[in-house]
Amino acid sequence: MAQPNVLTYMPDRFAPTRRPTLKVRVGNRYIGGDAPILVQSMTTTNTKDVDATVFQTLEMAKAGCELVRITAPTQKDSECLKEIVAKVRAAGCDVPISADIHFQPRAALEAVKWVEKVRINPGNFVDSKSPTARDYDEASFAVGEQRVYDAFAPLVRLAKDRGVCLRIGTNHGSLSDRIMWKYGDTIEGMVESALEYVRVCEAENFDQIVFSMKSSNPRVVVEAYRLLAARLDRDHKPYPFHIGVTEAGDGEDGRLKSSVGIGALLLDGLGDTVRVSLTEDPIFEIPVAKALVKMCDTHLAPPVGAIPESVSFFEFQRRNVPVTALGGLLVGGREKIAVGSADPGAEALPKGERRLEWISTPDSHAFRVDVPTVWEPKNVEFAISTRHSAVALSSGKLLAGLSDLPAALEIQVEDLAHLEKISPDVLALPHLFWSCTPSLNAVLRYRHLAAWLAAKGRPDPIILRGRGDGSPEANMLLAAQFGSLLVDGIGDMLHIDGPAGPKACMQLGYDILQAAGVRKTKPEYVACPSCGRTLFDLQTTTQKIRQRTSHLKNISIAIMGCIVNGPGEMADADFGYVGGAPNKVNLYVGRDCVRKNIPEEEAPEALVALIREHGRWIEPGA
Repeated sequence: MAQPNVLTYMPDRFAPTRRPTLKVRVGNRYIGGDAPILVQSMTTTNTKDVDATVFQTLEMAKAGCELVRITAPTQKDSECLKEIVAKVRAAGCDVPISADIHFQPRAALEAVKWVEKVRINPGNFVDSKSPTARDYDEASFAVGEQRVYDAFAPLVRLAKDRGVCLRIGTNHGSLSDRIMWKYGDTIEGMVESALEYVRVCEAENFDQIVFSMKSSNPRVVVEAYRLLAARLDRDHKPYPFHIGVTEAGDGEDGRLKSSVGIGALLLDGLGDTVRVSLTEDPIFEIPVAKALVKMCDTHLAPPVGAIPESVSFFEFQRRNVPVTALGGLLVGGREKIAVGSADPGAEALPKGERRLEWISTPDSHAFRVDVPTVWEPKNVEFAISTRHSAVALSSGKLLAGLSDLPAALEIQVEDLAHLEKISPDVLALPHLFWSCTPSLNAVLRYRHLAAWLAAKGRPDPIILRGRGDGSPEANMLLAAQFGSLLVDGIGDMLHIDGPAGPKACMQLGYDILQAAGVRKTKPEYVACPSCGRTLFDLQTTTQKIRQRTSHLKNISIAIMGCIVNGPGEMADADFGYVGGAPNKVNLYVGRDCVRKNIPEEEAPEALVALIREHGRWIEPGA
């Protein structure tokens, strides 16, 4: 439970239930309330190519997509929606269709005539974001608020008259200059950008609204949705949420990054419609979203005992844990979160060397610690292996009368009720590690453990333990569970077991840490899904750039088909590769455009040259 009078985003973080919201109608379906979580995706065709867009919409609906979004960057595109919707309906398909609008209120006023839902971006619907930020004062800020009302209210009125719902979709990368002036590049700025627009809706007595708070950084995603939920539930109506991680990329990395952000929210009962944004054919997004919704259904997480927390819900703050040496590995403090694995087996060890439980280095090579003496537990009802530098004891046994203990002791919690039964002799030891046995409600159990340790004044390291069967779905669930905990600053080591084997389990651990934005061990690609605004072939281009740069370390590259989501989406990227005109590419360093209109066929090598110029390039195999 949260401390009294502290703003919180859910009633009880130890007994999650789906957040109660208004029920918003979209065509013949509903978002929020008691409606099932709705899965959606977005077409990748040029909207003016009516037949191609109709064909892809029908294919997506056949694949189980429950709402199809189509970009409408101009009024001409919006006019095409009339024919697109008519042909989709004539084919016997009743899937709701949403129009995606960014810069042109005129396009939104046209689109609302033909579709069941319209998405607008508060960052660029009225205000703008310029390369050089403008200065404001309170008076000019207020003038901007009035401009928002004047431009948005007509759309609200027309949506109300036609029974069309609206999505107010904030994007971290496109916060306007005006919002940035007052709130900075913060999740508060994201939330306030959206609340300006909800105030217009409420002034017009319109409540058929869905909100989104998207970012390419899953940690920002989780924190922003949490803050928005807290603000809406306190000051406004409880509007439903469209949740997703934008520009997640492709392949396993894109799925894990989406799982961290989306899964962490779903496990807390936040989210009423889901879109997984992959740099792949939209057909492939749908099963991933459905799997996440199914796995993260809150019935998987039975309540655990509530206990006061000292976690910051809306900003990342790692637990304050002193550094503890585990052999030659430093755990806790500001050290990188470690990754552990089961011993790969005696055949992998030099002759005479002991088998160990934890193996980890930043480069994923085997790391072994030899313990010269054998610990013999006395007066304990069970026997354990003592060939480890840190011994794991089960809290399901009465821990008493221990002596001759090893340098580090891990207590693995089977039942939270056992925490109060652990012997004071054990709690007096200087180097304790804590973990929970792997389970479906791991998030709640680790929250309880962290809160209990804080209440006891014990800043001990926590090991996040998980077990999977190696399937993509199991990996996604682990990413959702661990991602939720890492966002809260809980976890100093990850340890994953499973039939895939130690090497694969360790790599999954490193990949989850990277997806959660807490540790990099390979290149990071911020790559958007394709849509009708894309100015080059995103999937092919992403693969070309991966092939040229996958050997690099500790570097991030944004690959975006256009700049509609704003240069801020590249805030975490070192270099940007962005569509600037048809078949032309602009290159960025951070948020700054440094080269423009490079022919598409030359752009990958131009990116490599730019990386060289900044001293970040290494030759493959070097």
